[in-house]
Amino acid sequence: MDEQTMRLLLGKAEDRLAQLATASVHALITDPPAAIKFMGKDWDSDKGGRDRWIAWLASVMEQAMRCCKPGSHGLVWALPRTSHWTATALEDAGFEIRDVIMHVFGSGFP
Repeated sequence: MDEQTMRLLLGKAEDRLAQLATASVHALITDPPAAIKFMGKDWDSDKGGRDRWIAWLASVMEQAMRCCKPGSHGLVWALPRTSHWTATALEDAGFEIRDVIMHVFGSGFP
């Protein structure tokens, strides 16, 4: 049996994706910011509005797409309130939306 190597890279996706080789990733699993300024954090700001946020996430996802092997899949979490922004950014980056899995919760937290 072949041994597999796994690396965990800590840091901003914008910085770390640039360090990865093209077509070197088997799957994309991510929880990108949702543009709601969660708990007042700047990393989750809307970057100046819908269009700017979508353009920002699309630029990050373009790098993720470059790193993904042909035919690989992704699991991308999105807050229901802005999931359409996330889907638009993914499509703008070249990803194809295949299926959507809904996580319904009533308390405001999963």
